[in-house]
Amino acid sequence: MNISRRSILKTLGLSSLALTSAQVFGEISPVGDTPFPDGDDPLFWKKIRDQFPLTKDTVFFNPGTVGAMPRVVVDKMVEHLRYISEHVADWAYKDDNKEEFISGYNNLMSIRTKVANLINATASEIAMTDNVTNSMSYIANGITLQPGEEILTTDQEHSGGKGGWLVKEKRYGAVFKTVAVPKPAHSPVEVYDIIVKALTQRTKVLMLSHMITGSGAILPIKEICAEAHKRGIFTVIDGAQTIGQIKVDVQDLGCDTYVGCFHKWIGAPPGTGFMYVKASRMKDIWTTVASGRWDNHEDEGFRFTQRGTGNFPVLKGLEAALDFHNEIGPEKVYARIKFLGERLRTGLRKNNKVKIFSPTDEAMCAGITVYNIEGLTGTKIQDAYWEKARMRPRSQGDQFGVRHCTHIFNSPEEIDRALVVVNELAG
Repeated sequence: MNISRRSILKTLGLSSLALTSAQVFGEISPVGDTPFPDGDDPLFWKKIRDQFPLTKDTVFFNPGTVGAMPRVVVDKMVEHLRYISEHVADWAYKDDNKEEFISGYNNLMSIRTKVANLINATASEIAMTDNVTNSMSYIANGITLQPGEEILTTDQEHSGGKGGWLVKEKRYGAVFKTVAVPKPAHSPVEVYDIIVKALTQRTKVLMLSHMITGSGAILPIKEICAEAHKRGIFTVIDGAQTIGQIKVDVQDLGCDTYVGCFHKWIGAPPGTGFMYVKASRMKDIWTTVASGRWDNHEDEGFRFTQRGTGNFPVLKGLEAALDFHNEIGPEKVYARIKFLGERLRTGLRKNNKVKIFSPTDEAMCAGITVYNIEGLTGTKIQDAYWEKARMRPRSQGDQFGVRHCTHIFNSPEEIDRALVVVNELAG
């Protein structure tokens, strides 16, 4: 069961106002004398916060690791888990694509279509996976490289993004190379120049994060991919931190592949990821986890989605999370995340004992801010946040302090309280 417009009205406690979903989310003029607040009104976001069962006495600032699930996501998973436990005898084993008991043999076309719509792809270009690490490993293991051919990436990639390529190097003799990018980055042009200058005639794969997990820097992927394609280089983009945080349009980016997950910024349960491969490049990727469709090219995305028995309640939770995201309106979500992130960074810049590692150019930033306080480590800052205010950012170690994420369940007041803690710690 997807989230209907009626159900979200009911959940918000506003059905008595007889407003449409568009009116609830501020897209048209209010009706009568009972206007519902638009997306810029704090009351709108308070109503959204109420949809998350997060405890009220804590503040969560770490969807960059794992996000908070809306209540509808949890309810949908429980509902479907109960359904399969009670009705498994009803399963007739006749049509895996209609009977939703195990996910590994179902083409998941409904979910794949929603994912495709979110990133401007086609459903056949989408494969459902468990997470970004799996998706990246499928690409790394599936692409053919000769000894000596190079994979280029930055020195700030997540281990889950690098691991598959390091196996490729050790097992097949490909060469894994990194190029250093500044932290903080100062401009898209600076990053573009550094990466393009590192490309050589031996570069066959360029693997980059769309948004760097350890700084929040949004890289100029569109421009870099365009230059890579002029040189015949296969482009692989890690979108672990982008899906649900900023707009992603794979057609506009021009990448060959894009991998992402939904357990961070979309608010889906863990175990939900995807792999996009441009239709013209799908046949270039060998299947890694082979099942009955491993060599069936009628639906390339299904070839990778079919990988043995999977957990359907988790996927039902993902579908509910996507519906929730779309009901609010992706652009509203992205703008709110950016608004809160910029509010935090603006406040941090007023304290000369704070060093920010996120880009100095706000155009390269969204909801992730990485910073340290003079004389402190990330662990000390993280622990102090919890002791002083029951707030939870994530430590980034001795040098880089904490990664502090802002999302739609946060408020300006929480950002301001966090800045008070920072100023107290700076002393």
